[in-house]
Amino acid sequence: MEREREGGPECDGDGAALTPEQQELWRQFVGGGWVLYRAFFREIDRSSALSSADWRLLEVLAAVPQLRISDLAEATQIGLSTVSRQVTRFLREGYVIRVEGDGFDQRQKWVQITEDGLAAVAPILQARDRAVRSLIIDRLTAEQFEQLCTMFGDIGARIAADEA
Repeated sequence: MEREREGGPECDGDGAALTPEQQELWRQFVGGGWVLYRAFFREIDRSSALSSADWRLLEVLAAVPQLRISDLAEATQIGLSTVSRQVTRFLREGYVIRVEGDGFDQRQKWVQITEDGLAAVAPILQARDRAVRSLIIDRLTAEQFEQLCTMFGDIGARIAADEA
């Protein structure tokens, strides 16, 4: 198959190859995305002794009353075995407690963040909010920010639906 000048494969009719314009837009997306990702985590890591995977779990748990460990893994996009190990450590550290009740399948493991967990994640959530504001919101119009977030939400929902 012949290669185009831009270095990408020539489209073979099935729509798999990107046009040169799409390739350039994708490079901008990936390049900008990695710069944003690095800057975002650098800002948050300055305010936390926790790893990014740790604070991500606590961030999700701080927003909901309780979650199953499997749902926590899905919400954070972290592997189930990793989340299970983190939750075990968080139980020892007092950041989470197990929740059992009449309405739950007893085979399911549910957890809830504690006051200590909320205290540990509070400075991280403040750093997250500052980073989102300075790195994204302050650099876009309100409409652009809404569009960006809506588009990512839509992409995530469509991928999740395809994987279900």
